[in-house]
Formats: sequence, structure tokens, C-alpha cells
Amino acid sequence: MAKKLIVACGSGVATSTTIAEKIKNKFENDNIDYPVEAVDYKSITNELPSASIYVYIAKPDQEVLDQAEKLGVSVFPGIPFLTGMGLEDTYEKIVEVTKK
Repeated sequence: MAKKLIVACGSGVATSTTIAEKIKNKFENDNIDYPVEAVDYKSITNELPSASIYVYIAKPDQEVLDQAEKLGVSVFPGIPFLTGMGLEDTYEKIVEVTKK
């Protein structure tokens, strides 16, 4: 499995890019070398096989969650990166996955 974190929102432009940049900056500050990419939700089933971490904005369909589980992709909410609520806990869990 490729080691890559993807962030998906409806268009792959605004919200996912914002969150992807926040995660990239936190990774850089913590000296974590891990690719981060913003994608649009319409292409998520094509993107999951090349990812190890999936950060979502809107709750994904059950089919997408099932595919992520089958592929061994860890799934996390992205809203904490926008609101700050639960940010450190979510980020720490993501960092743990980057070490695997």
C-alpha cells in the first residue's frame, strides 16, 4: 500500500485544500515526511487504493467506508482541522498511522 494521506471534499478545491495544507504544515513542524493530497469526493474510490490515510469533510458513504476498511486505509474526520475542536486528538491518531 502506498503511504499517502488524502483529504476529500465535494470539489477537491476549497475545504480539502485548506485542511490538506494545515496537515502538511503540522507534518513539516513535526518533521514528518508524508505526502498529503487534496482530492474531490467523486474520485475517492479511485484514490483510496493509493492511500493509507483518508481525511473526510462530509461523512463518506458506507460503500466508501467499506472500501477503505477492506484496503486497510485509516479514516479520520477533517472538521477538527477547521474548528479546532478535537484537533490534537485527531492529529495524534493520524501521526500514529504515519509511523506504521
